[in-house]
Amino acid sequence: MKSFSDLPVSILYLITELDTGGAQMALLRLLSRLDRARFSPTVACLYNGDGAVAREIRALGIPVFDARMRHKADLAALWRLYRQIRHVRPTILHASLFHANLPGRILGRLAGVPIIVCSERTMAMESEWRYRLNRWTIGLVDRVTVVSTNVRDFCVSHVGLPAHKLVLIHNGVELPDRPLASRLEARAALGLPPAGLVIGAVSRLDPIKGIHFLIQAFAHVAGACLVVVGDGPERAALESLADRLGTTSRIHWAGRRCDVLYLLPAFDLFVQPSLYEGLPNTVLEAMAAGLPVVATAVGGTPEVVVDGVTGLLVPSGDPDALAQAITTLLCNAGLRRTMGQVGQERVVCHFSVAQMVHRTEQLYEELLNSHPMRPGS
Repeated sequence: MKSFSDLPVSILYLITELDTGGAQMALLRLLSRLDRARFSPTVACLYNGDGAVAREIRALGIPVFDARMRHKADLAALWRLYRQIRHVRPTILHASLFHANLPGRILGRLAGVPIIVCSERTMAMESEWRYRLNRWTIGLVDRVTVVSTNVRDFCVSHVGLPAHKLVLIHNGVELPDRPLASRLEARAALGLPPAGLVIGAVSRLDPIKGIHFLIQAFAHVAGACLVVVGDGPERAALESLADRLGTTSRIHWAGRRCDVLYLLPAFDLFVQPSLYEGLPNTVLEAMAAGLPVVATAVGGTPEVVVDGVTGLLVPSGDPDALAQAITTLLCNAGLRRTMGQVGQERVVCHFSVAQMVHRTEQLYEELLNSHPMRPGS
């Protein structure tokens, strides 16, 4: 007769897809530090199983299964996923993102998975229909991890999820013990001159990320260039906007990069103009690199950026306020330096990967203790 105290405990991590993104990077960081003597991880995704993050997960020696879903009603893909769950026979199924959370709950229970955990990362940007589906199926879930108090409060007040099932686990980022690159090296990697003020933004080029407001704000900022790292469906529209505003010569479109942490020392200031956020990994990474931050006060961002202490917060969708905050910091090198140092200390104290992994493993242990026996044992 086996119990959950036997090692290792099998965990199946289910996520929508495995290209670069906040949820995907959080999963990769969790897996890189997970206690492999205690937990045996496997990863499954609905599609894009050959994405950049998938390759890094496989490099850790962790198998990745791709259900090869072609559309939302792809029953063949759901059947493949169900068979994979039955094959792995995980003790814990941990799902992330809406399109993985829903089949994870239903197929996981049908497959007899004892413990199901789901993750909520961003709220207030989804449809009411999704909220209803979330609420109607919450009984299939043991716990829901949330990345910020803002997400937790929205889950309770608007979605109607039971508070006792919600567990707050902030995102965590790696804390390098030394700079990954010098300022000159990072600027050379971006093709930038060594001198001059540089504003940095790292983002998927999607309307909800608010880069169009940053471009509008930048038109009123003098004496600096802007580097936008990332790609997405809005890139052509953003480049056209920059051209109309006469800022094209001062904006460097770096595209998608796998060396973002290496590039951060090139910046004097980091900007996050999002309309919605859960808990932004890019802001944490920038603060860990010692950068002051200008960000919109949305989602969990105010839990990371302390206004006036580690950066400046502005309303979302307000390019004038964004321009004013950027200009304030660009004109005060001492303030930038102080905010960057305090922000770095804040990340070390509250938002490390080690803390995120510890809290996640702690949740697993609590759930295992409440389910003392394996099915069929």
